[in-house]
Formats: sequence, structure tokens, C-alpha cells
Amino acid sequence: MAEITAHVPVMLQEVVEQLQLPPEGRMLDLTLGLGGHAEAILARSGPGLRLLGVDRDPEARAAARARLGADARLTILADTYEDVWDHPAFEAWRALQAPEGLDGVLMDLGCSMLQLRDPKRGFSFREEGPLDMRMDPDQGPTALQWIAEQDATSLAAALFSYGQERASRPIARAILLAFQAGRLHSTRDLAEAVYTVIPREPAKRKGLSDPATRTFQAIRIAVNGELERLGEALRRAVAQLKPGGRIAVISFHSLEDRIVKRSFRHLAGIWDGPGRQPPEPLPRLLRLVHPGGIVPSEAELSANPASRSARLRVAERISETPEAS
Repeated sequence: MAEITAHVPVMLQEVVEQLQLPPEGRMLDLTLGLGGHAEAILARSGPGLRLLGVDRDPEARAAARARLGADARLTILADTYEDVWDHPAFEAWRALQAPEGLDGVLMDLGCSMLQLRDPKRGFSFREEGPLDMRMDPDQGPTALQWIAEQDATSLAAALFSYGQERASRPIARAILLAFQAGRLHSTRDLAEAVYTVIPREPAKRKGLSDPATRTFQAIRIAVNGELERLGEALRRAVAQLKPGGRIAVISFHSLEDRIVKRSFRHLAGIWDGPGRQPPEPLPRLLRLVHPGGIVPSEAELSANPASRSARLRVAERISETPEAS
């Protein structure tokens, strides 16, 4: 647990500053994780704060409880940011604690260090582990089961779309060949299949990312459905904000960031589609606080190189009535 409690989340100070929560505010942390951001928010808030933390991962929830103790201001709920809106416990919390809306919403996308560093979860190629990759280990197919359902075309499409892997087709063929030959059981097996297409050592000598990185990212995203309903989740989160409330989203790769950027711009009434005018009026629910996003400081990059791909986007709810949710 020492490693967990010592973990410092990405852009902690920026998140706390940008949310601008009132001391007695109402806050929704849709990706509670290890509770690092929640801990900072609780520490800077008054006794009247109410914070609902949501996470699908039972190990992450347990770690957050251990970190945050029995703080009566915090409620923890097992769910995802896509589905929490229809959960009876969320409806009850909102009706009791935030009938006038939320002051802040936080989403810190991607895997937590707890997930990445635990070999049995199967998220990383750096250690031997089962091909699992599920953020909720009790729900849905494992990565190996998901691969078993793919053909060369669908697997290549996932690697290209979710991992931006240029060698998606030969890598897909290599993975399926290993699977059909009975040589695909673990994270190391999956990485070795990738290395038959893109050797590891030349990339390592050049200081490039491990060739398996994009493939693991793509399969993890596909297994957990991370991008399928992100835009919808953002819209529903914005609908919960009171005027002046803020939403802050941290993304870690360009696919996530593109969805967040486009969703925020759409909800701010900014048309990015073809033609000069949208086919129907756009909602104007948000003001973009930092249109270009915020990146980690040089000090944070030096202390935590894993933050280098992070981008924080912040928007503020304005008073126009939201679309029905």
C-alpha cells in the first residue's frame, strides 16, 4: 500500500485550481482510481463538501477507501462514467446532495498505475501476466477472449483505429497466427507476436517506444470500450453541471483528446463539420476555459515522465438550458 499512497496523480495542482470548487461544493469524480485527485479536493474543501467517486475497478475502489479513510464527505460508487447516470444510487445521491446541480466534474481517462503495475491484470508487456486487460475483472471478455473473436480484418482495424498502428495488418496476422498455433496465452506472448513484425531491439537502440505499446493500447481500449461512449458520457456530465460549474478532463492519447475537444466545442456551440453552418442549431452549454488545453509543467515532466502525453481540458457551464438527458 505504500506505493499506492505515495502515488501523485497527473496535473494535480492544475486540476484543483481549474475546477474552482466552492468550499461547500458538490463534486463528481467519474474516474476515482486511487483517489489522488479526490484526496486533494477533500483537503482543500470545507466540511460541507460532498464528493461522489465512481470507478469500475474493485481494487482501485479498495485502494481509494484505504487512502481516504472514512471521510463522511465521500461516497464511492461501483460503475463506469458511461453508465453511472442511470444507476439508482447516483440518482439518490444527486437528489439528496446536489438537487441544484454539480459544481464540478472530473474525468481522468486511461489506466491507473495500480492496474499497469499489477502483472495479473495483464495491462503491460513489461512483465509476464495473463491476457486480461479488463478494468473490471469481473465483467466482459478478457483480451484473449476478445482476440479469439476477431479475424484479420477486424483486428487490424482495431489496431489502426485505437492504437494508430501503421503496421496494423501484419501485426494482426502475426497475433492470429500465434493464437491459432496455441502460442498466445500471456502478455509476453502478445508482445513477442508484435516483435516478429517490428523487432524490439532496433527501436530500443534508437530510444523509441516499445513496438508493442500501440498494440496493447488498442486492445485495452477495445476490450473496455473506452472510446465508444465517451462523447455521450461528456454530454451527460455537462447536463449535470449548474451554471458556473466546471468539467475537467485529462486524456493521455490523441484519440481520447480528439473526442473531448470535439465534444466540448460542440457543446459550446462551435461547428466543426462540413459547410459553414450546422444542419441544425447547436447547443450552447459551455464556455471553453482553455481552448488549447493544458499540458504538464516542465517540473512535472521531469519528476514524472509518464505525464508527458497528458492534456487537461476545462470548460464551464453557462446558463442555457441543456438538452434532455
